[in-house]
Amino acid sequence: MKNAVIAVGPSAARPVPGVQRRVFLGGVAAAAATMAMPAGAAARLSPAARARLAFDAFVRAYWVEEKAYFRRHKEKGKPLDFWFSAHAWDMLIDADRLFRTARTKAMVRRFYDAFMRRHPDWRKNEFNDDILWWTIACTNAFVHTRERRYLQQARSLFDHLAAREIDSTLGGGIWWKSSEHKSKNACANFPAVITACNLNVLTHERTYLDTAHSLYDWGREKFFDAKTGAVYDNVDLKGRLTRWDFTYNVGTFIGSALRLHRATRAKKFIDDAMLAARHFMTALSRNGIVRPCGKGDGGAFHGVGFRYMAELARRSTDPEVRAYIMRNAESAWTSRRASDDLVGEDWTRQPREDFDVEGQVANSALTAIILAARLK
Repeated sequence: MKNAVIAVGPSAARPVPGVQRRVFLGGVAAAAATMAMPAGAAARLSPAARARLAFDAFVRAYWVEEKAYFRRHKEKGKPLDFWFSAHAWDMLIDADRLFRTARTKAMVRRFYDAFMRRHPDWRKNEFNDDILWWTIACTNAFVHTRERRYLQQARSLFDHLAAREIDSTLGGGIWWKSSEHKSKNACANFPAVITACNLNVLTHERTYLDTAHSLYDWGREKFFDAKTGAVYDNVDLKGRLTRWDFTYNVGTFIGSALRLHRATRAKKFIDDAMLAARHFMTALSRNGIVRPCGKGDGGAFHGVGFRYMAELARRSTDPEVRAYIMRNAESAWTSRRASDDLVGEDWTRQPREDFDVEGQVANSALTAIILAARLK
């Protein structure tokens, strides 16, 4: 992922519909099944029904059936970028877990196969975090489908990165880019922890857990503010910290801590996760709803963050995190655009009709809505 340039924090800001849609019946798009639904009726739908309608709208807008990919722009253009595609695939896996239709099952498989045809050698991507988003998704896909090719891909790529991109410069951590070792970033470090922990569980090889501990300890020291729960962005070769504060870095820190807690049962990891979550729910939110993070790379951040917040909600006895996820999913659902049911950057207001809702932006909101339905 390229460096984001959007500041997120207390000063960040960026600028109730009826519904008309086609629905997927039994996983098949039924063109004849078009209906108008009053806003009040839409509001009374269950979280799972909302997730289904939001998913259908996303597919209508971005899915290219013959090529099995999601576009970056509605009804036109090229596929989602490399790292955006990893999160769209993770969303598809979650959708199949929730809906369990023949169509979603096929989409999971076809999406991966099509991506592999476009990108047969992921090692050519210089952004290590881009590869790591895919290794995480591959481990998720293996758990969901039990197809060993996904696990083999995740393991091969992670082993490649661990051998070449993790070193003792700056005391540890993984480089952001393989082409130039100029910074080590949270967006690569904590996804590497998550992948390593997942591989430890799936292969029972201790070396992955040892790597996860080493990366987490280093990343916690470099990026984590133990007073506020913030997770900062990167450190350069002179040790200078860039204090960009993004939901996806907080989210992957939470995901890392949860996995190490599962492996060790050490309370300190849950404490870290909860402190980071409180920062997510306060400093990165306004009136209980996550703040907008723009288009481009920023458009994918919230989907990542909410994925790991949802994991925390399933693991924690504190009801606050669950309530936050449900409240944000509700706000996103009620802020969808009347004409196409897409949610934009701001989960508190409907996008303008002339606004280009990019695929990764809509995917973040859809991910939150699906995860909330799975929690319910």
